[in-house]
Amino acid sequence: MKNGYQPGAPATGPPVAGAPGWLMIVKKGIWMYPHRIRLRGPWECEPLARAAGDQRPLPRPCRMTMPRRWKDGGLADFRGRVRFRRRFGYPGRIDSYERVWLTVGQASDRVRIALNGAVLGESEGGGWETDVTALLGERNELTVEVGGGEDGGLWGEVALEVRCTAFLRNVSCGALPAECGLTQVFAGGELVGSAADLLELYLLLDGSTLAYAALAGPVAGQTFRLVSEPLPPERLAHDSPHWVQIDLVRAATVWYRWEQELTLGRPSGSHEGDEWKSTS
Repeated sequence: MKNGYQPGAPATGPPVAGAPGWLMIVKKGIWMYPHRIRLRGPWECEPLARAAGDQRPLPRPCRMTMPRRWKDGGLADFRGRVRFRRRFGYPGRIDSYERVWLTVGQASDRVRIALNGAVLGESEGGGWETDVTALLGERNELTVEVGGGEDGGLWGEVALEVRCTAFLRNVSCGALPAECGLTQVFAGGELVGSAADLLELYLLLDGSTLAYAALAGPVAGQTFRLVSEPLPPERLAHDSPHWVQIDLVRAATVWYRWEQELTLGRPSGSHEGDEWKSTS
């Protein structure tokens, strides 16, 4: 940020879009860098083959608003394989510390992804991503081939994400019982990618810093875990919602922000032993 990172600032709302050093969105309580560009709207839809044994003629190509199952987009009673195609422009200015990732959400069967004629890979059921920065041009064509039965389709979102060269993945948070009736808040996950110099991690609860770690560069992918000092009961009122926030910071700029509501007594997520965990 222009005036430096302020980890203790109240988490009452996200920074103003376009402010220096910030590029993030708000979605279901999670604030984050990257900037997510959803490839929704109409896609071209071309049936490629029916399932084995079905000799009927192929349906005509059509346009389909994505994401969705193809039975809801005009291909009722179709089983086989379909190619979806979407064209898009270059996603704006990309700085030297930023990369563009392509993410493909859930699908019915094995998915084959290609960008500008280059096959990027395959995935069983979607849930796939890769860095496509070097492949992008002023105009781009993305194709996603997917197979399935009558419920087939690409119902997970396809998007471009502008990320920094290092970001967080598989983050989880929760609370641990400590001695004398106290509680500790924890968070952990993976640091993906790399950075040439110092990165900092901050664990915050309701806008107040609980734990900190400095990662000296060059930073390669690694796991992390932050645990707070024991907190008194009044700091974490039973059954009251609290917000846990993780900031990955480089040179006063937030490279990635993750936020999750943590409710003690009625946790969302998994109960593992003596700790309540909420994951995203």
